[in-house]
Amino acid sequence: MHTSTIGIKRRLFLCLLFFASGIGLTFSQDSVVSQTPTKSLVKAPFESGYFIDEQTVVQPPAHTLQLILQHRFGTIQNGWQDLAGIWGSSNIRFGLDYTITKNLLVGIGTTKLKTYQDIQVKYTFAHQQKGGCPLTIAVYGDAALNCLNKSTFGSSFKWTDRLAYFGEFMFARRFCKEFSAQFGIGWVHFNQVDSTMKETHVNSLYNDNLYLSGIGRLKISPQSSIILSYSQSVFTYLNKMPWPNVGLGVEISTSTHAFQIFISAAQGILPQEIAMYNDHNPYNGALLIGFNITRLWTF
Repeated sequence: MHTSTIGIKRRLFLCLLFFASGIGLTFSQDSVVSQTPTKSLVKAPFESGYFIDEQTVVQPPAHTLQLILQHRFGTIQNGWQDLAGIWGSSNIRFGLDYTITKNLLVGIGTTKLKTYQDIQVKYTFAHQQKGGCPLTIAVYGDAALNCLNKSTFGSSFKWTDRLAYFGEFMFARRFCKEFSAQFGIGWVHFNQVDSTMKETHVNSLYNDNLYLSGIGRLKISPQSSIILSYSQSVFTYLNKMPWPNVGLGVEISTSTHAFQIFISAAQGILPQEIAMYNDHNPYNGALLIGFNITRLWTF
């Protein structure tokens, strides 16, 4: 009698254990099925944050130091006299950027033209996703200090006259494996401008300008692309400076390097200088050869 009772209890216990295990398995299967699938990010639309004379939405990986060398030769208009501008008057910028997080970059730079010293910030706050956000969106800002002799600024010189600012929103999309494009809308402000601005601006905002830009990349091999850019200041008269800037070139990139060589119109490198003072008219052949080199170190 006692043995029979123990056997019944054992069978009941095993049945309850098996039943509980089945319920747990059912709930776990239901919970897996009900999970929302994660939307994967689309690969970055460009290989570098620098694109001819423009910025892009792309950021290096977090905790990465980036060295930038940007060089612009003289215009090609003199032909063989100065070897298509290679021996002519040039402009150059050295810069260092650091990505604090995967979405936040800060940088500094020094430029030959007007001895600009600049600081910049870029933040990417939306990323293109498969089945999700259709665009990668970033905001970029640059503040530059003109370090020319104070006599350049006139008799009523103030220290703040040296400052110029640029801010831009950028919207980019990778349409397919081969093609990506970006549109940018920016605002530029100089604390002091030349008196000639009154002759070229369509309104009284002589110290400011609205800046529109567009860039496109066509990938032709795993490491090579054809690159194209165009930018235009809005608050100017037709057939007056600042002239639009157009660029066409080739980019070769690896995981740690990007090299771009191109023909463009602007000898200025900082965006505020291009937006306000580009005196090279591309429609009259005032074009020049330039190149950008970037190198990354991840810590």
